[in-house]
Amino acid sequence: MAGFFDGLGSALLGGGLSFLGAREQQKAIQNAAQQQASSINQAADRTIEAGQPFGVGSIGGTAEFDTDSQTALLNLSPELQDIYQGALSRSGLFGEQLLPLAADPFGAADVFYQQQQPFFQRDEDRLRTDLETRLLAQGRLGSTGGREQMGTLEESILRGQNQRRTQSFGQAQSLIDSLLGRETGDISTATGLLNIPLQQANLGRGIGGDLGRLAASGLQARTGAAQNLGNVSAAMGSTAGNALGSLGGLFTQRSQQVT
Repeated sequence: MAGFFDGLGSALLGGGLSFLGAREQQKAIQNAAQQQASSINQAADRTIEAGQPFGVGSIGGTAEFDTDSQTALLNLSPELQDIYQGALSRSGLFGEQLLPLAADPFGAADVFYQQQQPFFQRDEDRLRTDLETRLLAQGRLGSTGGREQMGTLEESILRGQNQRRTQSFGQAQSLIDSLLGRETGDISTATGLLNIPLQQANLGRGIGGDLGRLAASGLQARTGAAQNLGNVSAAMGSTAGNALGSLGGLFTQRSQQVT
């Protein structure tokens, strides 16, 4: 029995030292893994920070980025803001003038005709008066021939009026097209100015680098470090369990020997 306890003491001492040695080794491995994970996290932070877009400013405007709120602020210079606002104001003015004309182009054509007709009305009345005076002097004012001449004159006057109505419709359509073109041109000018800060924003992103690629790379490295640290911790638990299992086996073996 004394030999059993002497042998058991030696086995326990050796097993304990083995367990302590394995435990210290695993602590060292875990510390190294933690340091590596910390270094990778720091490097990932620097990588993501380096990938943030840069603020850019010029005489045309500015482009600023707020990474905390994930927003971008794009501004035109004061001079270009005035041009932008003026273009929008003019487009609204042209739009107001255009709306009633475009809604009723035939009505717009009639307005043109009525505006011009007074200038032709005097000539038309003069032609009628001259013919009536001439027919009256000839004694043909109420005759069949006189009526035919009056009818021919009225047909001529009507053809002239119809031609002017057709011309008025073309004038109205030209005005509609002109107002539409001016409105479209001013809107195009205003929206074109917005490309200036947008180009500066793209320049800022280009200087800062490809944010998506760099951020993904940094996050991937961070995830890998966390997984590695988790694997090391799991391995430590497994090794400690094996060591304790070995010590328990010593008791089992000694008991069997005594029996």
